[in-house]
Amino acid sequence: MSTTIPRESDTQEPSSLKNWLVGPTGAAATAAVVFLLIWQFSDLVGDRIPGPIATVQAALEEVGRGEFMLNFLISMQRFGIGIALAIVIGTALGLAIGASRFLNDLLGDLNLVGLAIPAVIWALLCVMWFGFGNTAPILTIVLSAVPFIAVNVAAGARSIPPQLRAMSESFDVPFRRRLRHVMLPAVSGYLVAGIRFAVMSGWNGLLLSEWFGASDGVGHRARYWYDANQMPGFIAWIAFFILFMVLTDRLLLERMSRHAFRWRTTSTKAPRVGLTTKAAV
Repeated sequence: MSTTIPRESDTQEPSSLKNWLVGPTGAAATAAVVFLLIWQFSDLVGDRIPGPIATVQAALEEVGRGEFMLNFLISMQRFGIGIALAIVIGTALGLAIGASRFLNDLLGDLNLVGLAIPAVIWALLCVMWFGFGNTAPILTIVLSAVPFIAVNVAAGARSIPPQLRAMSESFDVPFRRRLRHVMLPAVSGYLVAGIRFAVMSGWNGLLLSEWFGASDGVGHRARYWYDANQMPGFIAWIAFFILFMVLTDRLLLERMSRHAFRWRTTSTKAPRVGLTTKAAV
């Protein structure tokens, strides 16, 4: 009676394929393929939604005409200024709310009101207040993003042990040193989480502000094709927006989050050192 011993490659290949499919890369690729198939199927059964091919052609035409780079750079300039102001203002506001009970009672509910107001309201108000130009989009980003940063930073400031605060105050540690060595390290992870939400909310606010009251930018260009009733061009700019959001989150914000929470990886690896030492003994 002969027995066949499976080769190591035969036993590992299905397992490795399964691990890849359930892993982050395989899951993301599967989701993208399923989305494209549904998108293409929607184009085949009706004419209301342009398919991927028509959308890509419209996007390439916008790139060829130079409209993409021009409008995208204008929007990015506004977005960079707005989100930088939002980070500075939101961090200061969050530290104040989290460190002072009086300021929490004074500004906490006001910040919650800012969270409840959607970006479209800020966009409409800023356009009505400031009209066309750069002021309305930048202010829309700031008003949309600051509450998200402030509420997360305030939560991080409240997580600082009261004993540590009392000790630093009793030893007359200067506020600048307390801010640098105690408060900012404690809120860094919360700040990154707030920035991720702020980027999404601020980018939405920027597009809406450019949609309603701008003569250039990504939002204006999407509005141009919408008014012209040309769905491929409109969907192409929506695709640009989605692609930018995904790349920003994956390539920048996710890495910032891993760096801010790197202490978790260190703490989880610490027990393994003990086990290895024990085994070696």
